[in-house]
Amino acid sequence: MDDFLSNFVLKDDEKELSDSKKDVMKFLKQIGVDTRFVSFFDDEGDIKLYIENLRFSKFSKKRRETFNRHYPDMEVVRSSLFQKICSRSSKTLAESLSPKERILIPRMDNDYNKFLYIVIEPYSRKYGIRFIEYDENISADDFDSVISPLNLNQEVNHILNDIFDGKGIEWDRKLDLSNIYDLDLKDKDIIFPFINVPQEWINDFLGIEKEYEIDYENEDIAESFMGFLTEINPQFKENVLAASSFLESHQKQ
Repeated sequence: MDDFLSNFVLKDDEKELSDSKKDVMKFLKQIGVDTRFVSFFDDEGDIKLYIENLRFSKFSKKRRETFNRHYPDMEVVRSSLFQKICSRSSKTLAESLSPKERILIPRMDNDYNKFLYIVIEPYSRKYGIRFIEYDENISADDFDSVISPLNLNQEVNHILNDIFDGKGIEWDRKLDLSNIYDLDLKDKDIIFPFINVPQEWINDFLGIEKEYEIDYENEDIAESFMGFLTEINPQFKENVLAASSFLESHQKQ
């Protein structure tokens, strides 16, 4: 059955297919791939597909071979690390997104923000989401919700710094996105796709070499402390976030 589906393509449509997102998604559907679990990203003509969930996407080896015959210059990225990041993100996104929403995303002017978009892009097909890249012409009426690029390490760093300062945890600190969007977001829902994703995973996927080291000269005590705790318990960041979320939910009741 897999061989049959992988080789079944409507001949009339083959000649008309281009490198556009619409045509690539159309071709993937024709060969039996579930595009809700595949990300499409066009970086100034360098188009890549990223498999977010190998099993659910049904993007088998046979189907990849069929795809590569018709799109030989388009890379299909199959990465277990990428799939792990998407799995972590999906838990937050499933609880935060609403169908047909218009969601504002950070300007894609760096690799981190591009990667953030790659992870969330399939939700345009899962939920019919429309993603809008921020620019100076955007107004608050143009979108319903907004994406924050905050990751697990950054949030835990904020929590630890607040604790070390002795002032208590500022729960709403993560809601301040003024350094990313020059807009009034007071009445907008904020979505955190990477809140459960360690920065080490993101760095590894992007090829960024950075490790948290114990540095007693570092003025950022929380960052040095994170390096110390990582050596003792690699899961400590998830535990800190879980404890903080528990305290926050009970304090606001």
